[in-house]
Amino acid sequence: MHTIKLQVQDTIYEHIMFLLKNLNSKELKIIEDKTIESISIEGDIADIQAFSNHSANLIDDWKDDVEDAIWK
Repeated sequence: MHTIKLQVQDTIYEHIMFLLKNLNSKELKIIEDKTIESISIEGDIADIQAFSNHSANLIDDWKDDVEDAIWK
């Protein structure tokens, strides 16, 4: 017995399932059939841009050279 794991695009999914279901069912068992959804970050883009556009120079405590001395 062998196990095969496939990732197929939506455009050919029905064809693959048709083929598999028409094979000898005594010799083939479809164990798992699941959809993997794409992760969308479009809703978080504004937050990401806000953080990436933020400047540390706007925070007065971070401008102080004494703060940097600890790392030297």
